[in-house]
Amino acid sequence: MRRHLNYANVTATLALVFAMSGGALAAKHYLVTKTNQISPKVLRSFAATDTSLFKKLSKTVVVTKAANASNATNATHATSANTAGTATSATTANSATTAGSATTAGSANSAGALTGIQIVKGPDIPNKHGEQSSQDVVCPSGMHAIGGGVLTSGQTEQAINQTLIADSGPGKTNDEFEGIVNNTSTTKDDTFHVWALCANGSVSGSVFTP
Repeated sequence: MRRHLNYANVTATLALVFAMSGGALAAKHYLVTKTNQISPKVLRSFAATDTSLFKKLSKTVVVTKAANASNATNATHATSANTAGTATSATTANSATTAGSATTAGSANSAGALTGIQIVKGPDIPNKHGEQSSQDVVCPSGMHAIGGGVLTSGQTEQAINQTLIADSGPGKTNDEFEGIVNNTSTTKDDTFHVWALCANGSVSGSVFTP
């Protein structure tokens, strides 16, 4: 061994030792233990180069307070959630499947914006042949009619002459739905009933006052 021990051998051996120890220190210093240590640009590049690695890393990536979530599955506090599956408290949810408390929900399937709706059905009343009959259905106190309809028992001999939203009396505004039906038959008596679609809300003026 002494015959081969010279300056070049010693220098090469020391260089190898320092290289190995330096590499170990560098590996320890740059060891990646969390996905937030990786730049988002690098993570996105994995999608094009190594799909399996990207999928493994993306499972632990969570964006909870993004300014804009264009195609996020869940956008918890995003300012805008354009096509998010669920936008819990987004300012704007354009086409979210569920928008829990969004300020603006453009076309959300479930936005919880229309509440307190009631359908009030009137009883069946006679509509004698050759006569015109009407029925008024009044919404519960504090509610307003926003629509309604008429269901007749006859065939072509019955014709719905008119439907309208009206005031049921003094101090009432748009709180009833009225239907007027003609029975054109010369022999057959029929029946019909009116139903009103009532909702909580405010109105800017009366539609019709009897």
